[in-house]
Amino acid sequence: MDLYRNPSEVVPSNGVQAPEGSERTLYPYVTGTSVIGMKYKDGVIMAADTGGSYGSTIRYKGVERIKTIGKHSLLGASGEISDFQEILRYLDELILYDNMWDDGNSLGPKEVHNYLNRVMYNRRNKFNPLWNSLVLGGVKNGQKYLGMVNMIGTHFEDNHVATGFGNHLARPILRAEWREDLTYEEAVKLLEKCLLVLLYRDRSAINKFQIAKITEEGTTISKPYSLKTFWGFSAFQNPTVGAEGSW
Repeated sequence: MDLYRNPSEVVPSNGVQAPEGSERTLYPYVTGTSVIGMKYKDGVIMAADTGGSYGSTIRYKGVERIKTIGKHSLLGASGEISDFQEILRYLDELILYDNMWDDGNSLGPKEVHNYLNRVMYNRRNKFNPLWNSLVLGGVKNGQKYLGMVNMIGTHFEDNHVATGFGNHLARPILRAEWREDLTYEEAVKLLEKCLLVLLYRDRSAINKFQIAKITEEGTTISKPYSLKTFWGFSAFQNPTVGAEGSW
């Protein structure tokens, strides 16, 4: 028996394949970290880095975790990358089915968010969850929309949302500094401040980010870029500075 194969794939000696059992994803393999989204004056803006961690190792550095969904929505995901790809396949089928009606209407961000809520909750009830936290934002008919849903179907709407460590490190900054009338330039500056905090404090974050925006005019996703960082803190140069006592 080949010990490196999945036992369910091993063919018995009589040549008859045993019926496959039910399999579940017990834990994620390749994951992405925080996604941050917020409303601003003209629409919705979203940011995430492009890192993919294999366990505690940042193995992939070009994983795009923000995608355009239909005409009116942006989707960002943290968590298992392959499950995110599965969700994108679901959404491709949904958008295609909607377009086939050819009735002049198209799914808005609220409808897509409701669909994702049902998908995540359904998979959770089957004890086969999709290991993701999703941020869904968009603009339709002048109405801005921003919401999130996690792997067990918990969901809400807000003026700013975040997943992963962003919930703990970025949202306090957003609560203090977010305004409804932020210009695009101010919104980018605020997002970059949050991303820099995450870069310093989240071991899964990398200094390679994408920022996406969606307005009535359409969607724009930036090419990956880096932020200027500073690591010359005295504590790194001499960790005993300010320490009391001795070991």
